[in-house]
Amino acid sequence: MQLEKNNFLQQQEQIVDLKAYWNIVMRAKWKILGFSFFTTLLVAIFVAGMIPVYRATASLLMKADQDRAVSIDAVYSLDTSRKEYFLTQFEILKSRVVSEQVIDKLKLANNPEFLPEENNSVLTQFKSYIKDLLPINSQRTHADDEFDARRGKVKLIEAFQSRLSIEPVRMTQLVAVSFEATDPKLAALVANTVGDVYITLEMSAQLDSTQKATLWVKGRLEELRKNLEKSIDEQQAYRIKENLIDIESKGVRSIASDELESLTNSYLAAKQKRFAAETISLFVSKLKDGDIDSLLSLPEISNHPLIKDIKRIEIESEKRVSELSFRYGKKHPKLVSAKAELAAVQKNLKQQVTKLMRGIAKELTAAKDNERRVRQALNNEKSKFQLITNQEQGYLKLQREVEANRNLYKTFLQRYKEMDITIDLEVQQARILDKAEVPLFPAKPKKKLIVLLAFIASFGFAIVLTFVLNSLNDSFRSAAEVESKLGLRLLGLIPLVKLKRKQVLPLHLFFDSTYKGFSEAIRTLRTGFVLSHIDNNHKVVVVTSSVPGEGKTTTAINIAFAMAQMEKTLLIEADMRRPSFTKVFSLAPYQNGLSNVISGRETLASCIIHDEISGLNILSAGFIPPNPLELLASKKFVTLLDELKQQYERIIIDSAPTQAVSDVLHISKNADSVIYVVRSESTKQAVAKKGIERLLEVGAKIDGIVLNRVNIKTANKDAGYAGYYDYYGYDQDKA
Repeated sequence: MQLEKNNFLQQQEQIVDLKAYWNIVMRAKWKILGFSFFTTLLVAIFVAGMIPVYRATASLLMKADQDRAVSIDAVYSLDTSRKEYFLTQFEILKSRVVSEQVIDKLKLANNPEFLPEENNSVLTQFKSYIKDLLPINSQRTHADDEFDARRGKVKLIEAFQSRLSIEPVRMTQLVAVSFEATDPKLAALVANTVGDVYITLEMSAQLDSTQKATLWVKGRLEELRKNLEKSIDEQQAYRIKENLIDIESKGVRSIASDELESLTNSYLAAKQKRFAAETISLFVSKLKDGDIDSLLSLPEISNHPLIKDIKRIEIESEKRVSELSFRYGKKHPKLVSAKAELAAVQKNLKQQVTKLMRGIAKELTAAKDNERRVRQALNNEKSKFQLITNQEQGYLKLQREVEANRNLYKTFLQRYKEMDITIDLEVQQARILDKAEVPLFPAKPKKKLIVLLAFIASFGFAIVLTFVLNSLNDSFRSAAEVESKLGLRLLGLIPLVKLKRKQVLPLHLFFDSTYKGFSEAIRTLRTGFVLSHIDNNHKVVVVTSSVPGEGKTTTAINIAFAMAQMEKTLLIEADMRRPSFTKVFSLAPYQNGLSNVISGRETLASCIIHDEISGLNILSAGFIPPNPLELLASKKFVTLLDELKQQYERIIIDSAPTQAVSDVLHISKNADSVIYVVRSESTKQAVAKKGIERLLEVGAKIDGIVLNRVNIKTANKDAGYAGYYDYYGYDQDKA
């Protein structure tokens, strides 16, 4: 069970009390609002004096594809498909070159908006006077003047670029060129001029590049023409020197190749003819004489035209003889004549074959001679072909050089003509899509927004500052803080009484019906104190505090008033160092009191004063002794208290603060009870703890804490006490 209780308490400590923070803010709401209003007012005054700045914007289109008037590649070209191209163009737009040309074109150096402000302060005039007196100023050179002029130009360019803004439009080829100026017309003019200057620079760069390229190509073209003519002359001289012909049609080697091929074919034919003749001659030499049939089996003989005719006649004669044989007898003249004709044909065939045989031998000899002659011619032609091939290689080398020079010359000549045609053509890489219009409303300062942000920022800062100050404030603001920080019970609360300016707190406030809340708080304090000692009556009660100004005297007087309504009560002023009863109760300046009684100069009866309204008896401090501590620590004081106990039912002692002197430490030893007064939102926790520790060290019996001057409206909103003060009627007091 105890473990669960501890866990519950730990969870409660970890919970962020938002209501407590809200109460902190609400307590300081008027301070927060006042600070915010004052800060906003100052910002509004400052913003009202700010000069309005106008912003004009022109839209510039960066073309991804270059416009072409003719289908000719430009010399000055960029890879516009790459991302780096657009980034480069943005940087060119923001470059010093563009800015300087715009400044010169619009003569912004003489524009009042860009002129340096004159500083006519006394310090500036004094510095100028000193510089004029220095001899170094008389030694200024032309270079110094140029340096000053350039430095002024650099500052002007920097001021110009600080107002210029180049922003690409996302996912497009558009660029927003913006310029800020106090003059709206100037802002629009500069924005448009920046675009125009950029386009002009791009076209100038393109034109310069084309002109330079044209001049270079023209000079190179003349060199190529000379090289071409030189190579042609060298080729022609080589052809004449080597006596080469038919160059333009088939070439030198082509003619030699044809001749070599023809001789090769002739040689092969002669060789074949010789081989055939040798074959026939060899076959004939192996035959017997008169073997006509074997000879006729040779194709060379059988295919001879004469032999073919004779064979045909022989076949016809044989056919006739065969026919006549069937018709006539052997002796018939026609048959005999036909046989004689056949015999004559056969004889002629044999004679012709014999002649052919003799011709074959001669043909073999002729074939051998022809082969030898053709082979010799072929060898000669091969040697000649090798020589011609070497000559042609040299010629072709010169011809290739001529062709290379001719092609290069043609290429440069064509490119030169294209560039010469397009040299005056101005192709824009960009164009102004929307010109900047004169702005009607200023772009900045956004006065309403600034004032609103100032209010929000000051309001937030005030809240944060409130929390910081609240965290740094270690005073007591509620009953819960008193009990938790000091470890003592709270006897009661005394509400803050609001008075008019320079109004003194009334003495008998306790009896004033106007301040019912205050009276009720004192009665509650009295009731709590009496009930806590119902069994053992504590007669001597000491009222003290940590430091002066916490309201212990007022508390002691009003507690005495409340006690006097029920019991015979004596109020003793033991604060002899800073006595205040003579002023509070309107007593004589030299009123006899406690110090007089203890010292024995006066009797007790002559020093006690009776208050008719409250019925309270009062013993003031009396004359101020050199060392009050000796009187309060003496046995006479103890004896006096014993005597007073016999006469009064309740003795209230207003003592000095614990942190100021040690008087209360000696008084509390002889007292039955101590009431410790703490001022709300004023007494530091460490100071109160230190004072209580001093009392406890001497054995004082501290009954509890009285929280004085509590702001009921604020305390009523604290967490855990809502309605508590209303219930007891503490909030009925009015100023």
